[in-house]
Amino acid sequence: MKLIVGLGNPGIEYADTRHNAGRLLIELAASKQKILLSRKKALKAYGASVEWDGCSVFLAYPDTWMNLSGESVKRLVNHFEIDPTKDLLVIVDDFALPLGRLRLRPKGSDGGHNGLKSVHALLQTDQYARLRIGIGPSNPAASYEAFVLERFKTTEKKILRKVLEEGAQACRLWATESIQAAMNSVNALAIKV
Repeated sequence: MKLIVGLGNPGIEYADTRHNAGRLLIELAASKQKILLSRKKALKAYGASVEWDGCSVFLAYPDTWMNLSGESVKRLVNHFEIDPTKDLLVIVDDFALPLGRLRLRPKGSDGGHNGLKSVHALLQTDQYARLRIGIGPSNPAASYEAFVLERFKTTEKKILRKVLEEGAQACRLWATESIQAAMNSVNALAIKV
């Protein structure tokens, strides 16, 4: 069993914001498989199982605020009895990465991301895979807090759609082949209009 969790904030007011890029990728991956993500109250998440090339994968996004994401991720890890160092992929937005870029790593720091800080704290490790979705502003002086809670602009949505498609493919490669195959697929990618 593989577990893929896309971080974001709950509620309709945050649905299409930049901070919800991880959740948006999970929703896209589920829609491509024609599966419905349902609420799992005990896990503090929405999720559903999918089979990719004979590999069982659970796609989920937390039903918690971003800075409490670790509560849901820990419950999911414990429920499915997985080893996060081998079988967990967390998807997050990345303010420091330009829009149109993806970066997959087998482990690493939280990079200042509050969702990852929470996951690190509750799993007590940073030794799990993470896929970062670039949302970075063209204006480097942009305020982080305000920027991540804004909705994607119309001009950005076309790029975002392509990025999410590539990200979904990377998730499938990570689950069914290897992290190296997935990294080769997305780390050099730079999508432009």
